[in-house]
Amino acid sequence: GSLLVSTASAQNGGSTTGTTGANFTNNGASGSVFSKIWVGARASAMGGAYTAITDDISSLFWNPAGIARLQGINVGAHYTSYFAGISHNFVGASLPISDRYRIGVALTTVDYGTLNYATIQKDANAGTFNANDLSLGVSIAGALTDRFSFGGTIKYLRSSILDMSADGIAFDAGSIYQTDFNHMKISMDLSNLGSDRNFTGNSLSLLATMPGSNNVSTPLSTSINTGNFPLPLVFRIGVAADAFQGKMEGQILNMDLDFNTHSDGPEQFNLGGEYIYHDMVAVRAGYAFNQDQLGLGAGLGFHYKTEDFTGVVDYAYNTTKTFGAIHRISVSAAFQ
Repeated sequence: GSLLVSTASAQNGGSTTGTTGANFTNNGASGSVFSKIWVGARASAMGGAYTAITDDISSLFWNPAGIARLQGINVGAHYTSYFAGISHNFVGASLPISDRYRIGVALTTVDYGTLNYATIQKDANAGTFNANDLSLGVSIAGALTDRFSFGGTIKYLRSSILDMSADGIAFDAGSIYQTDFNHMKISMDLSNLGSDRNFTGNSLSLLATMPGSNNVSTPLSTSINTGNFPLPLVFRIGVAADAFQGKMEGQILNMDLDFNTHSDGPEQFNLGGEYIYHDMVAVRAGYAFNQDQLGLGAGLGFHYKTEDFTGVVDYAYNTTKTFGAIHRISVSAAFQ
């Protein structure tokens, strides 16, 4: 329904004009668009500029190569509060399986709440229904050299409304390379590679009648076949570096620039940065360019470290042009 499409529009820019022709728009050309909604308050505060810098549990969404160098057991959770009572949730974990390789698992859900039936008669007592989305993925990543990391994800995607659902398998793959030039990182990521799918369910089955002889009608079982829809394929390229280059003791200024292209929308750019003071407090800001809805992002992060434990709490505030503000909070922990 339109409410489900609006949620993705608020996150991913709405209807926009592409570069392949005048007035070319293909927003809404894909299904399962929830799989593009940003994960993690840190990344969101940086305006979605995160593909190259990613080095926490949210890498399972942004670029699976990012978990390759995580130390110990890492866990994390993320919550986003949207308009109309819609919520976006993520939980993930990773652990080492060898010196060079890590495995991770991530669960993402979108709950659209309880929705009212819309009828031609505008009956307020027509009833309610539910809609939700789910993604469950397993990732493996490896630090193949001291500079190059690679990762891949296989995930199950499911969208449900009423008693109908559409599901299937999709794949992500990503890489990160750290150069000699100012320790700059270059990343590439491809998300949501998979086959088309369609909705099935009891609500698509109908019992019709066919006129027969002697004015006797014959019952006939029929079904509505929904059209297939593709997944929203996303390709990202990112570059990131510490602008201070270690010259400011105890201080880091990470900058990240991402270019991403979508199968259901135009090219987009994301620019963001974060200032980290003595690995205790982080201040972040960023901007998403060429999007109708998202723009400015800002947020804070708080770190707590001991010899064998690291805890992080992040908050992000993102503006939209139509749907108001989006608030996100993430918590994560690492056990050495």
